[in-house]
Amino acid sequence: MKNKKLISIVTPCYNEEENITLHFKTILKITKPFRTKYNFEFVYTDNCSEDKTFSLLKDLAKNYKNLKAVRFSRNIGVNRSIYFGLSQARGDAAILIQADLQDPPELIPQFIKWWENGFDVVYGKVTLRKEFLIMRYLRQIYYKLITTLSEIDIPQNAGEFRIMSRRVLDAIGKYKEDDIYLRGVIAHIGYKQRAIPYVRGKRMRGKSNANFFHLITYAINGLLSTTVVPIRLTLIIGLLFSTTGFLLTIIIVITKFAFPNKAPQGFTMLATIVTFFAGVQMFSIGIIGEYIRKIYIQSLNRPQGFIEEKINL
Repeated sequence: MKNKKLISIVTPCYNEEENITLHFKTILKITKPFRTKYNFEFVYTDNCSEDKTFSLLKDLAKNYKNLKAVRFSRNIGVNRSIYFGLSQARGDAAILIQADLQDPPELIPQFIKWWENGFDVVYGKVTLRKEFLIMRYLRQIYYKLITTLSEIDIPQNAGEFRIMSRRVLDAIGKYKEDDIYLRGVIAHIGYKQRAIPYVRGKRMRGKSNANFFHLITYAINGLLSTTVVPIRLTLIIGLLFSTTGFLLTIIIVITKFAFPNKAPQGFTMLATIVTFFAGVQMFSIGIIGEYIRKIYIQSLNRPQGFIEEKINL
């Protein structure tokens, strides 16, 4: 068939030597029935892995010229790695999937089917995760929080696993945010979208590089990238406590003179009030500081990363 459309498979990776070969061969097998209709390219972004991930990609590329990869000069973070990978995708559509095989490649045929039916974004929606109960509850709290506060409708329990049309990819390229929050950006872009439910399994091999601190950082970045409600809440809380403090001062002064024996006494009460208000102030300053940090990083306009080595690019 002439003029076949191209579908890009974009995969960020870091220290995935135990999974990368299986990942490539699994997707190669799953996409085989579609090759009469589509061409495929495989784009890997290696976040300066400390193991043999990039060497294995080199070996695979010797036999598969449609496998393309870059290795960054340092670990630039998963969001920047994904953004760069999507910028290199030449396809009429791109499928984003992690290298650890927790997101089932078996969903790819359904993604392609619904994309063919006119959907610009088809994403996987996790109905169950095989993880510790505490992590499940924390995720639920996070999704409820971001859904409540966000000014755009962000699908709950949806990660990066999805297919995106060419016009969505072009739209993503117009966002120049540092450490871009892709889920929020795609929700902001809009267009016709559909969810495919699935169960997210455990890692087949290797150890996850996303520790608790990384997840917290990712969650904070997601909130700050999609809403200004927290900074407005600091204003409201500040006004509320300023008013409360003013009224409390008046009450204490009146009580001191009208009922001297009943007026609040001692250091303990004063220390409690001061500590409470100091805590509120520090929390508010912290929220404002996070927004200022994002503004500062963005204003530096630094390159998001440098490429150390390329394969077939």
